[in-house]
Amino acid sequence: MTAVVVGASAGLGRALAVELAPQRRPLLLVASDRRDLEALASDLSLRFGVAVKVLALDAADTATLAAGLRAAAAELPPVEALLLPIGVVDDGDTPLLEAAGAERLLAVNLSAPLAAVRELLPAMLERRRGMVVGFGSVAAARGRSRNAVYAAAKRALASWFESLRHLAEPAGVSVAFYVLGYLDTRLAFGRRLLLPKGAPAAVARRVVRRLGRDHGTHYLPRFWYPLVLALGALPHAVYRRLDF
Repeated sequence: MTAVVVGASAGLGRALAVELAPQRRPLLLVASDRRDLEALASDLSLRFGVAVKVLALDAADTATLAAGLRAAAAELPPVEALLLPIGVVDDGDTPLLEAAGAERLLAVNLSAPLAAVRELLPAMLERRRGMVVGFGSVAAARGRSRNAVYAAAKRALASWFESLRHLAEPAGVSVAFYVLGYLDTRLAFGRRLLLPKGAPAAVARRVVRRLGRDHGTHYLPRFWYPLVLALGALPHAVYRRLDF
């Protein structure tokens, strides 16, 4: 059975691929940078003897993403696990971000995961077997003046994954959604943060270890769960003073 990682060339996606490789199930790694993907695929194949196929494309073009996944999946054993650590940010992301930038953020952070699931989930439902894993962000806990479109996309993704779980789990497909704190990746590079960044490798180990056993929403690192609850309870007059 095949595992698919969309957003696999760096950060958490790369760490997930490294954790999945020792299981020796075929891997389909999807990202925009072909050189990074091919280097990662060669490394995993040599180290673990796993079959790795790469798919290099711009996930903002969701029609191309769907077509690429359809063609690649037809050449591989049935897809059992779909992991979606895809994400992109924009330094100019405010509620007034220009249309092209906002549309790209929505496409990569929201529409691309939806397109991947639409393409690969029906076969899982037919077999009554599979796993879908999505990734959100604590940035979506409340509205914000920075990363506004990114946060909106991640909040919508969280709601959509609740609906997906409602649909898929009675048919035998497990659905997990991880709300991530800030990770030590290029998405957070150079940002001054109030709390420590999590390690992508540690998050990936947790996700892969619990693959198919975790259901619903989980916070990683776990200390973010009570913090997000506390943020939600703050009056706006207090919250707006925070650099979150």
